[in-house]
Amino acid sequence: MPSTAMKLNKLLENLDEEDFNKAISYIEFLVSRRKELISDRKFAENKTDVEAIVTSLTGAIPDAGKSLEEYRNERLKKYENSH
Repeated sequence: MPSTAMKLNKLLENLDEEDFNKAISYIEFLVSRRKELISDRKFAENKTDVEAIVTSLTGAIPDAGKSLEEYRNERLKKYENSH
């Protein structure tokens, strides 16, 4: 049984130059699309759930009855005073 490369060469050798270039362009498109899909899949696998991160930080913020905005403003004031 002939290899895939041999089959492809056999098919491409009978095309005129314009059709040959179209076929090559389409193959290049398929390859780039495949790379994108693999990249997207890897990104999705490595993506961390934001909700899980926020939940894990809940205990890191002292509960003194202040809003996150109040804590943020305090931190900014401390930063401004130190510089």
